[in-house]
Amino acid sequence: MAAPRRPRGRFLLLVLVLLGVTLITLSDRTSSQQIFTKIRQYARDVANPFQSDVHSALEPIGNFLYGAANYGTLQKENETLRQDLAAEQNMYVQAESQLEQSQQVLAQEHLTYLGNIPSVAAQVIDVGSANFEQSLEINRGATSGIVVGQPVVSAGGLLGSVTSVSSRLATITLIDDPSFTVGVRVVSSGIVGAAAGEGEGNLLQVENVEVGAQVKKGQALVTSGLQGERFPPGIPVGSVASVYAPAGGLQLTMSAKPYADLVNVQFVRVLLWSPQTG
Repeated sequence: MAAPRRPRGRFLLLVLVLLGVTLITLSDRTSSQQIFTKIRQYARDVANPFQSDVHSALEPIGNFLYGAANYGTLQKENETLRQDLAAEQNMYVQAESQLEQSQQVLAQEHLTYLGNIPSVAAQVIDVGSANFEQSLEINRGATSGIVVGQPVVSAGGLLGSVTSVSSRLATITLIDDPSFTVGVRVVSSGIVGAAAGEGEGNLLQVENVEVGAQVKKGQALVTSGLQGERFPPGIPVGSVASVYAPAGGLQLTMSAKPYADLVNVQFVRVLLWSPQTG
């Protein structure tokens, strides 16, 4: 028959009681506070990994529950942020556009080749290709002193001439239009000819230059300003792009690239000039 286990249980209880009294006694003493502090720190060090694991495991669940509970609010906040971002992007684009426009205006304020020729600044408001003509419409007309035939320039040089006018609008035919012709002069040599448009995207064709004339690629062309010409002298037109002397021909075959930007122009100057008034 097995011996009763009650005495051993009483002994264990007695040991625990004595241990508790000892700990209480030690805790009351100032010198023993460091021991309990170390014990508590050790307990926290042991528990921290378990707490971190539990937190990591439960955090996604908590985020999901928070998101589900606040879905409508978060959706509104995201939409507001998207609208704010779009507004800032629009402001940036507008600022860039205004800067580009102001730079074009400033560039045209220093067109030294105009000399004392009076002019009117205008803004391009429409780009048209009616009947295959290369043209622009500007926001100035007869009330500003503009009449048919007046030259039009941009920051680069000769852009075209006025071909129709209303009280507050005018149409400009560009120099690359097939109907456009302007007398030109090679700056370095004084050789003269006539530049004609060949349509959008094509180089100007320079005619009436005799074979044997010393013309080279890259040389500058300006308006000749000869008697009866529709344009005053010295306005930049373009640079020689190619020169070819056909066998047995009497004239050079030449092309020129316009200085003026015929595609992206936004501001122009109409010269209040005519061959009669000078």
